[in-house]
Amino acid sequence: MSESVICAVERAEKPNKVRKQGFIPGVVYGKDIKSTSIKLDQKEYKKLLQGHAKNTKVRVKLGNEVKHCIIKEVQKDSVNGQILHVELQTIHSDDIIRLKVPIVFHGKEKLAIKQQLLQELIPEVEIMGKVADMPEFVCIDVGNRKLGDKITVKDIQIGNGIKIIDDESEILAVITAIKEYSEAS
Repeated sequence: MSESVICAVERAEKPNKVRKQGFIPGVVYGKDIKSTSIKLDQKEYKKLLQGHAKNTKVRVKLGNEVKHCIIKEVQKDSVNGQILHVELQTIHSDDIIRLKVPIVFHGKEKLAIKQQLLQELIPEVEIMGKVADMPEFVCIDVGNRKLGDKITVKDIQIGNGIKIIDDESEILAVITAIKEYSEAS
């Protein structure tokens, strides 16, 4: 899993004041640190973690120390989508954690050639294992699948030491036919 680095500053101000100054209020906590209120530069955070949200591994520079963390929670405004608060948990490479990771389907272009489409039903699975072994995502090759095939949790190939929490019979995606619509004149 690739790790980004973000600078955090300890804060004493209230969250609303921090937001007005262009920062995101947050908290860092874990076994090796007392719970610390922080603020993160909004532009830097968005640029660094574009497309990522919960469960992303990051390195947080707080003072002179760099801590390995996962983004445990991101609170957003339901109207404008602005980030309101970020919760970071410190982790160590030998810690056992549970994460939800995205599923990446390979081979969709082979399906398209056969006039087939992958209908994705579940975008992520929950896995458990040592931090050092955690993948950023899991892959499933669907290129050689047939019409009507169901892709389940059981189809995920994952490294040793990582356990998938979800039920192995849970359907993640289905191969369907591409429907062509003709315009009625």
